[in-house]
Amino acid sequence: MNNTFDLKRFGKVVAMDWKNYFRSFGIALIVWCSLPVLFWIATLVLDFDMNADNRSPFIFLYVFTVLMFAPSKVYGNANLSREGVSFAMLPATSLEQFFSMLLYCSIITPLIVGLGSWSVDSLLALLPFGGFEGFVTLPDSEFFMFVVFVACFAMSVSSIFMFGNMIFKKRKAGKTIAWGVLIVFMLSMLLQLVHFWGAFGNWVTETSARLDHRFLMWFYNAMMLVVAIVFYFFTYCKIKTQKY
Repeated sequence: MNNTFDLKRFGKVVAMDWKNYFRSFGIALIVWCSLPVLFWIATLVLDFDMNADNRSPFIFLYVFTVLMFAPSKVYGNANLSREGVSFAMLPATSLEQFFSMLLYCSIITPLIVGLGSWSVDSLLALLPFGGFEGFVTLPDSEFFMFVVFVACFAMSVSSIFMFGNMIFKKRKAGKTIAWGVLIVFMLSMLLQLVHFWGAFGNWVTETSARLDHRFLMWFYNAMMLVVAIVFYFFTYCKIKTQKY
């Protein structure tokens, strides 16, 4: 099969993955979407209140943590010698398989958990009892910048764990986190030796003083987008060259 992209064939792969997605990850999605209930119960038991500003970071935390586990739960067999044969035998090209994986791990999963946990949180805030006050909403100021930042961060996290899923055989999410921490630590030590952080901090301070702070936001977004593109590319290459 040629390494091309056919929309009809891609649709069939997406439909097949849809069944596997909810069969292997459906219960986990329900649990993640229901996490606000735990905090709501805590407000009843411990008798304290949580306003919308206090609860909004937790919803984003739910989204970013589920991105770490989605690839290994849905496509955990994709790189295994025996179990992965069914993935390899799909009537689709590597490119189509990759885009289907990207769709479910980087787009559908955060949307389901984000909207689901927000909906549960909002329903709990409507109750006349409990400690949830107000509704979690997106910031009115710089709305577009905020959405872009969240999207870029989510893609960078998802791409790293998609690649880790295709590299490691067991305990994929845990090993990806462990190796990520180790690599970041080693790079930080190396950059510290060459006094990079001091120079970078001075650059940030000087740039912030001369330019609008949105410049730095776009810079950070661009860096996260580059990370996402690099690891998406590595993931595609691993799918294409995977041996069974």
